[in-house]
Amino acid sequence: MRNIACAFVLWTGASLVFFVGGCLSEKPVVLPDIPEHAKAAPALSDFAFLTGRWVSVNPNKTVNDEIWTPPRGSSMAGLFRQVRKDGKPALHEVSLITAEPDGIYLRLRHLHAALEVPDQKSEVTVFKLVSVGNNRCEFTGTGTGEAKDVASVVYRLDGPNELVMEVTFVPGGKEKGYSLRYSRES
Repeated sequence: MRNIACAFVLWTGASLVFFVGGCLSEKPVVLPDIPEHAKAAPALSDFAFLTGRWVSVNPNKTVNDEIWTPPRGSSMAGLFRQVRKDGKPALHEVSLITAEPDGIYLRLRHLHAALEVPDQKSEVTVFKLVSVGNNRCEFTGTGTGEAKDVASVVYRLDGPNELVMEVTFVPGGKEKGYSLRYSRES
């Protein structure tokens, strides 16, 4: 039996390769060829900057994780999780960016800690793309779900390993805008 001191994974964009102990293992793992229909829609190519695992620590020491899958077909999916100071989940959010005939949309749903849908928030929140490019995208609320009071949601890279999400609300509303700064988690 071989004693393995270290192992890591390299994603080349075309295949997944395992390295063990600094040397290529005898049996590299190669992902299957992706069928044409599941390759990223060209309309989503500018969103690839979101791909990855991101983490931030709030001033109150709760921790936010945001994970975005690569564009696949006409969509990419995101998962947000907030962990309380006692280690238990505070909330989750499932997000979906889709390329549709009339534009690109960001849809999200908030869920309580045990994945229950909040009573007053049973409607999916929908945002429509305003602009995308240069590792930045901006969406505006469509008036559905919690987006009624949201003026914009912006994701942007601040360097290769920092993702910033900014949320602004319509003037005169109850909510205050906020910004989350994530670091890339490898």
